[in-house]
Amino acid sequence: MASLGLLVVSCDSYKDKEANPDDLVEGDKNFAGEWRIASVKRNTIDITESLKDDLPDFRLHMNADGSYRLANGMPFPVEEDGLWSVDDPKHPFVLSFTENNAVGAVDVEITYPIVKGERQMSITHFPGCDANKYEYLLVRVK
Repeated sequence: MASLGLLVVSCDSYKDKEANPDDLVEGDKNFAGEWRIASVKRNTIDITESLKDDLPDFRLHMNADGSYRLANGMPFPVEEDGLWSVDDPKHPFVLSFTENNAVGAVDVEITYPIVKGERQMSITHFPGCDANKYEYLLVRVK
């Protein structure tokens, strides 16, 4: 009888009133920091070499307060400093830049992978028409 009682109790499913420990929560992605352009493609053709004089000094400073600043300009989706935001802080696919005093935002497609332990940001931009696609690969400045 005692064995039967233990069997019944041991088969009861475990119910925890706390959150499931395996129920992981995705954190917001951190875009804040200083970014430099590692490569540029136009319509899948690498044009990094033709921009080699402009790339080393270009910087995109993205601040935690949602502001950004460009340093040492070059062709980029925006030309002036302003505000940035993402469509979803946990799973971002669109990065929006709103230049100071601008009426609307410039939206660019992004991916945000980790490569060799380092976060990268890939920006895809169509300036004016779908026939020209620019892809910027940015890496954080250490």
